[in-house]
Amino acid sequence: MKKISIITVVKNGLPYLKSAVQAVKNQNIYNNNIIEHIIVCSPSKDGTEEYLSNIENIKLIIDKQSHNKFGSLNLGLNNCNADIVGILHADDVFYDHDTLEKILSQFDKNTDVVFGNILFSEKNDLTKINRKWISASFSSLKLSLGWMPPHTSIFARNKILKKNLYETQFPISGDYHFILKLFNNKNIKTKYINENITIMRTGGDSTKISNFFKKLNEDMKIIKKFYKYYIITLVFKIISKLNQFKIKKLKLTHSYIKKLNEIK
Repeated sequence: MKKISIITVVKNGLPYLKSAVQAVKNQNIYNNNIIEHIIVCSPSKDGTEEYLSNIENIKLIIDKQSHNKFGSLNLGLNNCNADIVGILHADDVFYDHDTLEKILSQFDKNTDVVFGNILFSEKNDLTKINRKWISASFSSLKLSLGWMPPHTSIFARNKILKKNLYETQFPISGDYHFILKLFNNKNIKTKYINENITIMRTGGDSTKISNFFKKLNEDMKIIKKFYKYYIITLVFKIISKLNQFKIKKLKLTHSYIKKLNEIK
């Protein structure tokens, strides 16, 4: 089986970082030396560095130079050794114990990128889901009309990612620029799987209401780089977000999430 690197960037990440670390360790394939967990930690004041210094079987990188999380992600990417690479934010978890196993099984000679769906939970309770982001198979038309796959559901070949590093000039929407650059490359072959990949706790930079207009401004600048009729793309991108809220709240009951939810 191929190896997979998971990159986590963190600054002042306690207590939620603990469940993210355990979410990797609880994967079915963890004990087979298939997973490389790279954690890029910026100087913290809440004990994050001390906590990580006592965790076994992680590759810890202290980042004192990057200006934002996308610079830290680039540092992580440049230190990956596995065939496939994915991201797990410091306050997020994988949906189930076999998530990475499913991801790896999708990669073949005709696949460079695999992506799926994500769920959003309440900040302090992973079992309470208040949003879904259901993706779909890629098309260039949909991309030009504001569609994008969830960033944290994307897994790609190492060699491709190292040629498509993040732009650090967009501290909130750097992931959107990365996606447009990656998916507009006609030589890259993508595959969508209708599976929940990640649970994101609400409250991150991209989900904060207070950052809405900052993100909107960054999105505008990014879209201008790729599309002539950028206003159309931006409007449809905003509208597409509304579909994430058209669900009833869910309660997750599987034991994997329940155990992660108990970690404090």
